[in-house]
Amino acid sequence: MILRQAYHGTLRSKTPGVATMPEVLEACGLDVDQLYLLLDLLQKEHLIEVDGEYPFEEMKLAADSLIAETLADRCESAKIPLEEVFVDLRIEGLRLS
Repeated sequence: MILRQAYHGTLRSKTPGVATMPEVLEACGLDVDQLYLLLDLLQKEHLIEVDGEYPFEEMKLAADSLIAETLADRCESAKIPLEEVFVDLRIEGLRLS
């Protein structure tokens, strides 16, 4: 969800590659406490970085996770839903070379 909102979210006035707390919260369906638990886990695993203070946090992929941006771009080009690659791990439709 963070990846989708960072690169294809509804808020277009933000920096590319950044997801805002309001758009992620609205899109994910979790309550605030659940989302913060998830964000804490993702930060501890060095998958995302969170900047700013409540309620203006901004999330972006950590440098170690930037391959996800490339995969997201390829998903969009191939018209493959992100969930098929990032959740179901189905990559046969992507051109990876």
